[in-house]
Amino acid sequence: MAKLIVHGDDATLTSILEVLPSDPERQWRKGDPKPGGRVYLDSGFEVLVAQVSAAQVLPSRLRSYLAECASRGVSFDAPRIVAELQLELRADENQEALDFSLADLQVLTEMGISLSILTRTA
Repeated sequence: MAKLIVHGDDATLTSILEVLPSDPERQWRKGDPKPGGRVYLDSGFEVLVAQVSAAQVLPSRLRSYLAECASRGVSFDAPRIVAELQLELRADENQEALDFSLADLQVLTEMGISLSILTRTA
C-alpha cells in the first residue's frame, strides 16, 4: 500500500487539493483532536495512491500517480508543507523485491516528498 500524507499551511494545502488527481481518504484541520487526546498542530490530508498485492506493480502505480501530479502542476516543495510517501509492505517468505530506480527517487526529491517504508508481519 502507498499513501501520501501531506500537512502544513492551510492556503497551500487548499491549492494542492484543488488540482490533486484524487480525493483525500482523510483530512484534518489544525486543532482537531487526534486519537489519544492530543490535537493536530497543523492541517493535512492523506491520499491512498496505490493498494496492490504484488510488490513489482507498486513502483509503476506510483510513477503514474506522480506523473499525473506533475502534469497538473502539483509540487510539495513549497515552504510550510511536508509531504511523505508512506509505503506499507508485508514481510513474509514469499515477498518479492520492491525496486525503485534512481530516477524514481529523483522524482520524489524534486517534488519535495520524503519516503517512509513500513513492514508488517503477515
